[in-house]
Amino acid sequence: MHETTEDQTSSRIKQLSIFLENHIGALLAVTRVLEAQDITICALSIADAADHAVVRLVVDRPSLAAAALQAEGYHLVQSDLLCITPPPGKGIGMRRVLQALLAAELNVHYLYGVITAGKNRAALALHVEDIERAATTLCEHGLVLLSQDDLR
Repeated sequence: MHETTEDQTSSRIKQLSIFLENHIGALLAVTRVLEAQDITICALSIADAADHAVVRLVVDRPSLAAAALQAEGYHLVQSDLLCITPPPGKGIGMRRVLQALLAAELNVHYLYGVITAGKNRAALALHVEDIERAATTLCEHGLVLLSQDDLR
């Protein structure tokens, strides 16, 4: 099934945050739901507490993933992230991103690595306090923003 949402052409990507109980096999069950729909996980981050975990996922087809997970009874929240390809050079990419955001006085809530499908390149997913201003700032500093389509 091909997704045709307006988010497919924007410079944002969708993140799915799933609330899971901490028990053996819980994450595997999520991956089985996604695999059954031929959905690729491009990034994964887990924040755990004593009795639950928040699993943050970036997938190639977020609308289909959200529908499939909700149909299986999972509770999730969708949010927008920026995704950038850091410039080449040892140590330059992360520093350049953070310096640009600091200069604009923008706070980074969290970030994690993303693998883009078929292109064999790494990227960074960023959750920032002001996504519009952050996107403009990063572009002004010569960084390349990826769209949801770039994850396929």
